[in-house]
Amino acid sequence: MVKLILLTVLVIGATNAMFFIPSKVSCDDKNGGGETNGGCGAGWRRLNRPSGGWCIRVFEGVLTQADAEAKCKSRGATLSGLKNAEEARIIADMALPVLNRDSGSVWIGARRTDACMTKSITSDCTATNSFTWTDGSTSGTAGFVWDSRQPDNDYKKQPCVILLSSKTPETPVSVKNRPWLPRMIDDVACSLDPAEGSARIVAGYVCGKKSSQ
Repeated sequence: MVKLILLTVLVIGATNAMFFIPSKVSCDDKNGGGETNGGCGAGWRRLNRPSGGWCIRVFEGVLTQADAEAKCKSRGATLSGLKNAEEARIIADMALPVLNRDSGSVWIGARRTDACMTKSITSDCTATNSFTWTDGSTSGTAGFVWDSRQPDNDYKKQPCVILLSSKTPETPVSVKNRPWLPRMIDDVACSLDPAEGSARIVAGYVCGKKSSQ
């Protein structure tokens, strides 16, 4: 009888083990990962927006803005905008291990409007309406987290936007005795010299695409 009971227990235990499948959540590890990743695919990170899932990934590359956009499109994506300050923080922090630098910048999906192309900050061209998001998903103005006194449209030739990343996000990055705040954005020329070698060098870009679920 004892042997029969033990045999029954072993059979039940083996059957339960066969049908137990552990869950997998892999949306938040660095630059993404996992197999399905919330409909984003391996290596991408899912952000939940009011419009649905948005997949982002930071890539390394010393490129012009146009070349960075082309690289994103070759991956079925586009340069990503910023929904809010939290997305700016997430992307800036994701960029660090990819850029492999103490600090640096990435291209994001924003473009100066035609009406403000030759203007600095005015009553008509403000910090919230001088630029528009280009990714077809980002909306609103909460993601325009400009550094102080930006966007200034220096020399009236700054229609593109970069996001600064640093391993010390609470400490300004100094370039030519001018402090720049990490996790903030700045308007720049779209062909910003990638060889300038400063702590703000544009050494990467963030792509975005809609999730498949």
